[in-house]
Amino acid sequence: MPRAIPLVLALILALPLRGDSIAALRTFLVTLRGAEPVSATIDVSRARKSSGRFANNDWSGQVQYTVNVDNTGLQITLPQPLLERSARETREREADPKKMAPTRAAIDELQPSSIIESLSFAEPLARLLDIATLDSERPATWQGRPARLLSLTLKEKLPPQATSIFNVRFQQDHLTLWVADDHTPIAAERVRKGSARFLFLRGEMNSKESWTFTRRSDRLVVTRFESSFAGSGFGQRGEGRTLQTVTIR
Repeated sequence: MPRAIPLVLALILALPLRGDSIAALRTFLVTLRGAEPVSATIDVSRARKSSGRFANNDWSGQVQYTVNVDNTGLQITLPQPLLERSARETREREADPKKMAPTRAAIDELQPSSIIESLSFAEPLARLLDIATLDSERPATWQGRPARLLSLTLKEKLPPQATSIFNVRFQQDHLTLWVADDHTPIAAERVRKGSARFLFLRGEMNSKESWTFTRRSDRLVVTRFESSFAGSGFGQRGEGRTLQTVTIR
């Protein structure tokens, strides 16, 4: 019997404790400072559709561009053919307002802060953990890779006007996180369902975001990001989707 005690202790210590899983993940994310230079090619496709009292449009556009991040900052390079296509679409729309300019619209939605986060997602993920409560944890796999599956409820702090004027409420805000044995995040999925009310008007909204991660040096890179949203209310209906892939060069 005494010989079995070390084996039992080893098995117990090998099992991640639910209370310690988030703490261990937080500690690991701190090590991913995102300081090393990185270059990448980013492909983005976006589609937006809205209809109702205030706006009616339907477009989809694709852009590919390169980025470099080093100690001087972020450099974004849009290829000349892409800029020429955007200019041509803009001219065509000015001549015929019924036409859309999807390339121009896709370029207009590029956000430097989001690009930076795609190349170093440790801090954004840590911020999500700050508002998370662990509901459950179990062994799982992600595309054949062993992982721990964490199920978390998020409680986001909304700006005062969102709750006082528009009465925004989220009935569901859930994060599913796949984590490798060495605490490296593998993938994540966030689902939100909510409502908003202003005077006698009411709106419904739902969204889904999914991330696939890889570790590159001291960076947690989002190699694939997909999101979709849909909402209705206030005399308007809209939906959209985004797919982004990042290829490190």
